[in-house]
Amino acid sequence: MTVARRVALPAGLLLVVAAAVSPVLAANADVAIVDTAFDPATITVSQGDTVTWTVTKAIGEPHSVTSGTPEDAGKIFDSGINLTDNGQSFQHTFNEAGEFLYFCVVHATTMTGKVVVLAPGASAPPSVEPPPSEQVTGVPAERRLIAGAILAISLVLMFGMAWLWRRMNPA
Repeated sequence: MTVARRVALPAGLLLVVAAAVSPVLAANADVAIVDTAFDPATITVSQGDTVTWTVTKAIGEPHSVTSGTPEDAGKIFDSGINLTDNGQSFQHTFNEAGEFLYFCVVHATTMTGKVVVLAPGASAPPSVEPPPSEQVTGVPAERRLIAGAILAISLVLMFGMAWLWRRMNPA
């Protein structure tokens, strides 16, 4: 076996593993704007993650996603009052750890929420009950990294065994 083939096989396996694991490590979170509520109202993400707010059930009135409270509004992010139709969205990337309150300028008393941004290595506070979105998918967010690692190890073992089989049983 040439040196090029010896290097190409592990490099190829590494690329396959990286492609399989990278979607698991990507961290974006979604918040739905339903009627006059944010769902979920509180979301926990890691530092550097992007949160996307999307109108999923429009009511014919505009909405906003504005940081802070009505007394101290929009210093960190503000979508403007233009989220009216289903599918319209606004994104913000949280580069600093902390708790960030937000609200809708139009419905300030009923539409409020909070983004908890964890510093690298920090763990989320325990929750009483997983949100409905995690109950449906079957894999809570904190377990996705473990699932990705199991997938990566399985792929490496399968490709390694196939390579060994071909080497032991030449055609």
